[in-house]
Amino acid sequence: MPVQDRTIEFRTCVESIRNRTSGPNRSRQLAKPGSSKSEFARMAGAIGKDIAACSYKLDKLAQLAKRKTLFDDKPVEISELTYVIKQEIASINKQIATLQAYVKSQNQQARGKNSREVEEHNNNVVMLLQSKLANTSMSFKDVLEIRTQNMKESKDRTDKFVYSASQAATNAPPPASSLLFADPAERSKSKGKGKARDTDLLALDIDRSERAEAGEMGGDGYMQMQLVERQDNYLQERSTAIESIESTIAELGQIFTQLAQMVAEQRETVQRIDADTADIANNVAGAQRELLKYYASISSNRWLMLKVFGVLIVFFLVFILVS
Repeated sequence: MPVQDRTIEFRTCVESIRNRTSGPNRSRQLAKPGSSKSEFARMAGAIGKDIAACSYKLDKLAQLAKRKTLFDDKPVEISELTYVIKQEIASINKQIATLQAYVKSQNQQARGKNSREVEEHNNNVVMLLQSKLANTSMSFKDVLEIRTQNMKESKDRTDKFVYSASQAATNAPPPASSLLFADPAERSKSKGKGKARDTDLLALDIDRSERAEAGEMGGDGYMQMQLVERQDNYLQERSTAIESIESTIAELGQIFTQLAQMVAEQRETVQRIDADTADIANNVAGAQRELLKYYASISSNRWLMLKVFGVLIVFFLVFILVS
């Protein structure tokens, strides 16, 4: 029975088994940078979507806040949108701070040729998100100021209207005495005493006149009290809304301060990268100048060229003689 050499097949099987066992480890090692990159992309994408949703709600709030008519005002919806937008801006600010901390940790752990490019890219993305959030916050502040101005103007118009109405009610002449405004008993009584009134035109029913005046004064006083109460409730609601808007603007100021701090940190990073880039450019320019000087010195030294040529000829002759 002839003997077959199957060493090559054995080596091939061993190599395939080795590749199978080392495959998952390699995939894990390759998956680490990709996972960190995908995590950063996921966080940045989520922040971008939140900013877009907040901008959409802000546009809706701006449309509602620009309405100046009293009957077309929707204070409940405006208050809800203001609260929601304020909470979303605070949440986005926290997410950006978390993303910035994540980028710093990744930059400290990264050690490689492309670490500087990745760091610069991540910092640019963070600065872009910060600028978008700052623009959204500024727009929100402008909308709140417009809302406050419209509410003050509406309050002034309401005060003028209430004042004019109260003045008109106070200065209105009392209604003339008529049988239509009298009680049924008084009307029947007046019918029975018609002849007596014809005979005595100067007779006065003092009790009835006093009761009528008291009823008129009581009705006017009740109407004025209701009007004043409604006015007080309306002014209280307006003042509460203005106070909430002012507190929201103050909270936005705090968010602007935090954004300014993060932008200052990013500015320091960018300045450091810019300084490193300038140093690299200066070093490259200096190396280029030195090479040009060396090239000029070599090209001008003809005696050195002759020496080099002579040495080459000697080596060539020695090589021929030895061979």
